[in-house]
Amino acid sequence: MGLAEAGAFLLSLYRLVCAELFARRWSALLALLALVVTVGAFHFFSLLASSSAQETRVIQRDIGLNLLILPPGTSVDRYWSLGYAEGSMPDSFLNHLEEQNVANRLVPMVKRRIQWQGRDAMLTGIGQETFKQGMKMKAVFGRSIESGTMAVGRVIANALSLQEGQAANLLGEDFRVERILSTQGDEQDVQIFVSLQDAQRLLQLEGRISEIQALECHCGEDVSDPLAAIRSDLEPLMPGVQIIRRDSLANARRSQRHLAEQFLNFGFPVLVGLCAILIAALSMLNVRERRPEIGVLRALGKTSVWIAMLFLSRAILLGIVGGALGSLVGFLIANAIGPELFQTQAATVSFDFSLTIMSLWMTPFFAAIAALVPAAMAVSEDPVTVLGESS
Repeated sequence: MGLAEAGAFLLSLYRLVCAELFARRWSALLALLALVVTVGAFHFFSLLASSSAQETRVIQRDIGLNLLILPPGTSVDRYWSLGYAEGSMPDSFLNHLEEQNVANRLVPMVKRRIQWQGRDAMLTGIGQETFKQGMKMKAVFGRSIESGTMAVGRVIANALSLQEGQAANLLGEDFRVERILSTQGDEQDVQIFVSLQDAQRLLQLEGRISEIQALECHCGEDVSDPLAAIRSDLEPLMPGVQIIRRDSLANARRSQRHLAEQFLNFGFPVLVGLCAILIAALSMLNVRERRPEIGVLRALGKTSVWIAMLFLSRAILLGIVGGALGSLVGFLIANAIGPELFQTQAATVSFDFSLTIMSLWMTPFFAAIAALVPAAMAVSEDPVTVLGESS
């Protein structure tokens, strides 16, 4: 078959498919609706799962990460009563965590209570956020402090009449007040945040840190004790360290992630199965309704391949349209609901082109597979029998 003949073949097939879809539009619309609902549900839950993870990172930025790695010999009760670990560990410990898979977004810190202009305060030095496995990610902890500057909690700033932009002496060195933090109603209101290097120098702890805060990586529901799993991976890398899991934060993040995963793992396959059954049933009805037409086409010399292509082209065309509309509908619904679910960001749901591209080739393929059995029945029809029944 030459190029011109192939083009004429496809054009005639396309015209017949479009004419048939218009003639039996209610059946076609029902099949299209099933595809749109399936693709839309997939996009909706996928986009919300992605936004949920993004929102969780923002929340963690504001209220703290959910893993604490403390120096060897740290007493947990003393840590919670004082608000900091009395010991320290080499900051090179952070390098030991590069190849593990259970903790990410690692933030080294130095914390000590100090007296500042007659006020009790917590001096906190924060280092650069680093990532496991050499990953490149946007930092999300939210407190990157430049050397020579500091961010001051609202209560202590008000007590000392500090203003943003002014200079202030801290333990014998001058710093610029870069930011006055908003009131939080917790220990942050009396914290002074400086860079890790500045805090190490001020506290004479060069090369030492007092804790590493991190974000727990994904633990599946099959992991009954996430803390034990985390310890089994991290303790061999840093012998003797004390590892604390902030259960309420970590479990909330875990439950939030698993909710979307459960639908994608269990609910979505059921929806896909129902959609496949509906498309197959509608294709079967379409074959039954078109038996006289099939008989005429066979009598006119149309081959089995041509007739099979007629039915599969119908399914593929519906799949392309359903994939495109489903992607759009899923995004619009997720975008409408997302801001209500996720309050900290105005545009928390963003359009995912990779999902759309996947839908545009997977949906036609899926629709064609669902219509395969009815198409096989169509090509097996005996034109003499069919024309005899319709006469």
